[in-house]
Amino acid sequence: MQGYRRALRRKAFRRFWLGMMISRAGDAFTVVALSWVVLDIAGPAQLGLVLMCFGLPRIVGGPVAGWLLDRSRPRPLLAADNAARGLLIAAVPVLLWQHRLAVADLYGIAAASALLSSVTEVAEAALVPRMVDDDGLDAANSLLSANWELATIAGPAAAGLLVATVGAPFALLLDAVSFAAMSAICLSLSSPSLSRSGPPAGADTAPAAVRDRPGPGILLGYPAVLLLSACGFGMLFLDGVATVLYPVYCRTFLHAGPAGYGVLMSAAGAGALLGMVAGPGLFGGLPPAARIGAAIGAGAPLFGLLRLAPGLAAAALLLGLATFAWSPYFVFERTLAQRLVPDEVRSRVAGARMTISSLGFPLGSAIGGALLGGIGAPGVVVAIACSYLALALLPLLAPALRSLAVVAGRVPEHRRGT
Repeated sequence: MQGYRRALRRKAFRRFWLGMMISRAGDAFTVVALSWVVLDIAGPAQLGLVLMCFGLPRIVGGPVAGWLLDRSRPRPLLAADNAARGLLIAAVPVLLWQHRLAVADLYGIAAASALLSSVTEVAEAALVPRMVDDDGLDAANSLLSANWELATIAGPAAAGLLVATVGAPFALLLDAVSFAAMSAICLSLSSPSLSRSGPPAGADTAPAAVRDRPGPGILLGYPAVLLLSACGFGMLFLDGVATVLYPVYCRTFLHAGPAGYGVLMSAAGAGALLGMVAGPGLFGGLPPAARIGAAIGAGAPLFGLLRLAPGLAAAALLLGLATFAWSPYFVFERTLAQRLVPDEVRSRVAGARMTISSLGFPLGSAIGGALLGGIGAPGVVVAIACSYLALALLPLLAPALRSLAVVAGRVPEHRRGT
């Protein structure tokens, strides 16, 4: 708790965190409200394409956003990104009320929003070390990650209620207001709090050969960060497989309906939220390789026990405990990557990592559907659990992470930037 208090005492981070909380809640509203709009004017196939347009453009948007943030002042970029996305979302209800909205418009709005969002997503990963002390990085990243979990738990339910009572257009206008609020918060951040910090004493700056590498190629200069990116891809890939699994598992194995599926997802979200908060305290004393490996592998046995769950209550408990163990992973790997990369290229590295991670979930979702058709839900449960255990061995065995010595979870300054 002291770490959280230290992070929130920093005015710039406190404002940024509040803005991201508002923005994440607005994102949750958008998914529900926009899905309803698409189903009203088109159908499920078009909905799938719209949701794809919300994700795939980040593959190219991440490196561009990183390049811009490393070479420009972040405050106006962040404000412009959120203001532009607010206008794009606000255009949907305006076109609806004018009876001029076509599904092709939604494809373009979704793709443009995804490209713009890369600026804020990369900034969340790259600028936090400028706002808080090194000792507060874990806590700051936990608080930012918790925003997403809170939005996932509460946002869809609130959005569904709003859509049912006042309609999808008004829900989308509320999302546009959330972007406007985030834009105003970004403009209120003081320039010194976002200014690039000099390298720590004894740390190397990025070599010219590394700085000049385009796109994801910059990760080749940071083997440990490249390994973390590979692990992150694996985690998101398996999450994509599991997301396809859950409704099928509920229906065919637990023989539970939509309500049961909702209970299972709520348990997963609650476990993940608690894990975000408690994770740094539980794993904080471990060296980097062990922290990353433990966060990947600890939930695997619990998830595997879903194969034997006697009913919905037991399955919800097991899944909640599994997500509790997994959720600190992204906090740990983001903090470690922030410490290993010099500030001058941190945004570009974060953008390159986004390119890799953005592929994980959609690929996992596609393969998950094929697996379910081949080996069924119980077989996929076992396959996912075994895959998590195998993935956990990667950071434990890789020299790039094993060689990192830490004191109280911190990478010594002479190892940063290498």
